[in-house]
Amino acid sequence: MSKVREYFKGVKSDWNKIIWSDKKTLVKETAVVIGFCAVLCVLIVGVDTATQYAVNFVTGLIAK
Repeated sequence: MSKVREYFKGVKSDWNKIIWSDKKTLVKETAVVIGFCAVLCVLIVGVDTATQYAVNFVTGLIAK
């Protein structure tokens, strides 16, 4: 039983060491993550679309 108690004391000790961001920093970091995800999404859609057109072009040449 004491090992469980020691574990939770350690968890509580580590929990108190956490430095939480303030609201301004949290909003900035969230905006950066959302922006990065949006840019990555556009990049993936662009590469996917270009690849689709390239495959359709090549298969169209082969089919003729």
